[in-house]
Amino acid sequence: MASTDADESDSGKSVLPLLSKRERPVCFRPEEFFEDKFDVDSFLALNRKSFTLESLKKDLENYSTTIQNSLVELINRDYADFVNLSTNLVGVDQTILKLEAPLIDIHADINIIQQSIDKEIHLIAEKLEQRSQIRNKQEILHGLLNIERLTNKIELLIDSRTEEKENLFERVASEYSQLQFYVNKNETLPFVQNMAPRIKKISDYLEGGLHTSFKSGLRNNDKNTVTQCLRIFTTLGRIDQSEQLFAEAIIAPIVDEIITKENLAENGLSGMYAHVLDSLPPAMALVSALTTPTKDNELRSFDFMSNATFPSVVSKICSKTPSIFAPGDPTHFQRNYRETMKFIAGIEKLCQYKERVVNLRQHPSYKNFISKWNLPIYFQIRLQEIAGSLEHQILTPFPLETPPLETPPLDTSDGVVPGDKFHLPVTEMVVLCITRCWDEDVVLKPLTHRLFKLTLQLLKRYALWLSDLPTSSDELLVSDVCKAVADAHILVNKVPGLISSLVADKFPSPAPDTVLAACEEILAALPALAEFVISDVMQSSEKALEQTQAVPRLYRRTNRELPTEALSYVSSITEPLERGVFLSVLPPEVKQEWCDTVAKMLTNKYKETVSEILVSLRKTEDSLAMLKRGRRSAPQVHSSTAVCTDEEKIRAQLRLDVTELRRK
Repeated sequence: MASTDADESDSGKSVLPLLSKRERPVCFRPEEFFEDKFDVDSFLALNRKSFTLESLKKDLENYSTTIQNSLVELINRDYADFVNLSTNLVGVDQTILKLEAPLIDIHADINIIQQSIDKEIHLIAEKLEQRSQIRNKQEILHGLLNIERLTNKIELLIDSRTEEKENLFERVASEYSQLQFYVNKNETLPFVQNMAPRIKKISDYLEGGLHTSFKSGLRNNDKNTVTQCLRIFTTLGRIDQSEQLFAEAIIAPIVDEIITKENLAENGLSGMYAHVLDSLPPAMALVSALTTPTKDNELRSFDFMSNATFPSVVSKICSKTPSIFAPGDPTHFQRNYRETMKFIAGIEKLCQYKERVVNLRQHPSYKNFISKWNLPIYFQIRLQEIAGSLEHQILTPFPLETPPLETPPLDTSDGVVPGDKFHLPVTEMVVLCITRCWDEDVVLKPLTHRLFKLTLQLLKRYALWLSDLPTSSDELLVSDVCKAVADAHILVNKVPGLISSLVADKFPSPAPDTVLAACEEILAALPALAEFVISDVMQSSEKALEQTQAVPRLYRRTNRELPTEALSYVSSITEPLERGVFLSVLPPEVKQEWCDTVAKMLTNKYKETVSEILVSLRKTEDSLAMLKRGRRSAPQVHSSTAVCTDEEKIRAQLRLDVTELRRK
């Protein structure tokens, strides 16, 4: 059938070459009809987007006519083949009829055989199901017989009492373990429910005697008894019961005596913890030796430290001394936390084996005890304390008297030279706050990442204060700004070494790039301060520069002598630069840079002013010369002595002033 479809498809495609370009439709491609996934709805939806339905209909009709004509031509061309085809099919229907009867008989025989096989399969399945049910009933019956047999056997052992007590317990435990196996498999059956009182009586006897024997062995330090009891607990699958008994019999009396409010008040937390650590090794020596986690030890499943000792200790600490967890007093809280971490380290040391330490840290009591310490609240209190100190100092960064302030001693191994002094208390406060973050009575290991972040935030806050300084007050002094710039340079030079020395052995891997980035932010705020200082100095100097305009008035028609020294205003021009920058506490390289900038600006300004005066003088001289030429007819009197003109005196004075300004 597939081959027939393929032939039809090929014959249809063979018609396409017969179509001329004029006969091919415009609205669609004829090849679309021969695609395997051809769909009428999709064909119409696709082609109506580009053409109207009328155009599409017309093209389809034309194409249908063309196809019919092409088929007629194809039949006419191959007419002989069509005739032979009809001739060759003569008698085929008779042959098919002859084959039909044998095929029907074969089909009927096959159906009979299939039905017979299905019937046999059904019978076999029923037999297998019956056998499975019988097997299950046999297992249940076997289990019930074993329950009855083991119960009777255990009761006989208990009643006979012919063996020693320890051996009797071990035999009873072994038989009871098997009994529990069968009971658990058939616990819903009425027979087992009827046996429940007898089984419970055996369980109570075994549990009571085992508990008593185990506690007695622990108190008397009887290795054989404890070992046998632990084996019985393992056989019964009651390891957790043995650990609970150990906690009640041995650990509870110790912690009840040591962990009290009175002992805490008398000996302090460290003394109480030390007493506990001294008392635990003797109490746990026997069970620790018997339950070592080695492969050949059948008692390795016990973990008395993680499941008995530590939960009992921390439970008593939480109930009897809850005040140690209060974060209200951060100094007290920090000291208690550090002592507690030392205590936990001592407990982990008693575990002796790495896998036991892992078990201890994963125990719910361990996690719950650690969560009792509210470290986020403690950090918030320290944050308010440290950051608040800096914010309070920023409110008054420039005191009336600001003698240089010594910075804290630093580690000089990285090239930092101690002895540089801060000039503002706000800068010293930044260093003190950073140092405070890493003081021994502040830092806690789980908070080191937050403290390092706080350290960077302190530097960023200082950088922000510097950037806001030019607009912080209308009464800001140049001297104060220079002190701030000088402090910023000192701080940037010292901070990397300071932080490196502070966080050593406290923070795992501080990123030096972050510290340098914070220092870069401080330096980025300095250009605005430089612009403020230069602008202020220029404003003060320009007031003195205005006196240059008065030089011509000093010598016009005043009969003054020829000047021999510079005027006093020249000193006034450089005085703001000298007082504000040159004599400031700025670093030499910064001072030189600012002085050069201001000097260049002053020189250019002074040059403009002097040039204007000289141009004015030239114009005046030209006017006088023209006036003299107009009076040539008048008699001229020559003086016997050379007299300097006012313009020459003015030029001489300006020359002296320029020379003096250059010298300064």
